[in-house]
Amino acid sequence: MKKQTIFCLWALSFGLIFTNCSPDPLPTNVDLLQYFGSMPIATGIVNPYNGIDLTSVRRIKGELHVHTLASDGFHTADRMIRAYAEKGYEVVAITDHDHLYNKPTGFVHAEGIDVLVISGSEFTMTHHFNSLFTKNGKSYELTVEAAIDSEIRKQNSILFMNHPGRSHWLYPVSFYFGLFDRFPAQNLVGMEVINSEDNYPTDKETWHKVLTAMSPYRTVYGFANDDSHYLREVGFNENEFLTNDFSEAGIRNAIVNGLSFFKSKATVSRPNGPLPHVNNVVVD
Repeated sequence: MKKQTIFCLWALSFGLIFTNCSPDPLPTNVDLLQYFGSMPIATGIVNPYNGIDLTSVRRIKGELHVHTLASDGFHTADRMIRAYAEKGYEVVAITDHDHLYNKPTGFVHAEGIDVLVISGSEFTMTHHFNSLFTKNGKSYELTVEAAIDSEIRKQNSILFMNHPGRSHWLYPVSFYFGLFDRFPAQNLVGMEVINSEDNYPTDKETWHKVLTAMSPYRTVYGFANDDSHYLREVGFNENEFLTNDFSEAGIRNAIVNGLSFFKSKATVSRPNGPLPHVNNVVVD
């Protein structure tokens, strides 16, 4: 059992899920049939890394949850972009609360490297979520479901749920079953599993339960983000995108199709050392 527990924690470092890692069952008061109808037996495993040569594919380091002076951050967007570039990040999403980054998605040159800056916004409702590749400001809808629906219909944004543990008092895990069942996988792609310095440790358990409930219909991808407001918060987490197409379309494709790993200093024993490097993925 000890070896199994250690392996489960190791797997979480890379965003891989094995459904027998957690001893916690799904909530007994949730009837999954009301969401999915009949529940056929899973006959296969979808491996997003199938066909990727991990020895040669380009690995692009990204952060998808950054705040600036436009909301509750303490630095300009340019300064935050430079801070991430200094640490080797090549993708940075500016996601201020209910405020759109005032420049279009595109490349900027910072600290000697080209950085793809994604325009986004963090919708600050009873539950927070990020909208990426966003062109307009906040949609003033009354519910989370209505706001997500509006973002998809109007802007074809990529969306993921932020720090679900922050809202657990209001949103039970069944709330996520309904969201991921309702909205298309190419838009509502996943949820944060690590936020900042693992501020909400139960998010790993929530993610596991949502994955279990959604299988085999779809995958809910995990992300690890700094949710940075200060320079000292830069570089604790990363999302590593696996693509040789370093463009807006290439990064979007990697996010939507799970061509990535997430890594966090919160899931390794030596937080000041290098994060793990994935050499191979085997599914049996």
